Amino acid sequence: MQYRMLGRTGLRVSEIGFGCGNVGGLMTRDGHDEQLDAVRRALSLGINYFDTARAYGEGKSETNLGRVLDEIGEETVLSTKVRLESDALGDIASATVAHADQGLARLGRDSVDLMQLHTRLVNRREDGRFGMTPAEVLGPGGVIEGFKRLRDQRRVGFFGFTGLGDVDAIEALVDSGEFDSFQAYYNLLNPSAGQSVPDGFSALNYRRVIDRAAAQGMGVVVIRVLAAGVLSPTPESGGGTSREPLSAGSDYERDVARAHKLGFLKDHGLEFLPRAAIRFALMKPEVGTVLVGFSNNAQIDEAAACSGADPLPEGAMAGLREIWDSDFGSR
Repeated sequence: MQYRMLGRTGLRVSEIGFGCGNVGGLMTRDGHDEQLDAVRRALSLGINYFDTARAYGEGKSETNLGRVLDEIGEETVLSTKVRLESDALGDIASATVAHADQGLARLGRDSVDLMQLHTRLVNRREDGRFGMTPAEVLGPGGVIEGFKRLRDQRRVGFFGFTGLGDVDAIEALVDSGEFDSFQAYYNLLNPSAGQSVPDGFSALNYRRVIDRAAAQGMGVVVIRVLAAGVLSPTPESGGGTSREPLSAGSDYERDVARAHKLGFLKDHGLEFLPRAAIRFALMKPEVGTVLVGFSNNAQIDEAAACSGADPLPEGAMAGLREIWDSDFGSR
């Protein structure tokens, strides 16, 4: 296992992170013995970064992960998240602290290394779905004020956010300099957070926000590297748990159609698409760690084998650039 620094935090994290969310679902749906065995396996392979949230199994992931880590007793880099809804708007900073305290209690921890905002970011609320504006995050009495209270109390080391929603709003949080890290939606089907794509690209264009964040010294955590299972050996098991796509323009059926365009990678020795996807994300030097959701130990082994692997062949990258430039053959 290779390790990288997570931006300016000084945290040394494994290139592969253990995603404890709903895709994969090991920490939300499996039994304690299976969870214990999987975490032990990950640690034995050098994985030291674990990412959870209240939203994963309505707190089950935090509870299960905390119990397993306590039983094993090994030091890790631990991250969890707070997701605020409309009822937090009366006192956002206090709601942030309260939600964080609840997450720490479920984990059985006095503190975590990284606390992240898990709420969608919007320029303004107008589509019936809740999201938070940059002013509500960054302004007086906002999320940042709550995070700073937690840091002053030594209950969190650093704070970040999940970079989903309106790109202008994501960029505003990056440019603020207030956050230490962010989670980037970045994969072979939508590489725009770290690669150039054409105007009018049919998936949301994140405008190389990874580069923008790295210029601020922020750590970058890649999420959805397997596109909710579309890039896994059994894509029919994916799709996530929400009726709404996590990223605009990347609904499950559309991503399946995009993935069918990647068959040429086999001509470059890349027969196993999950490994190709993870290796692609790790090629970006600004990336600190790539989160992967697991269902079993074999998947942990496969992901860990990608750390330190060679970059994708130049021929494969040339083919990918052609695919992206043509918006997967649509132009």
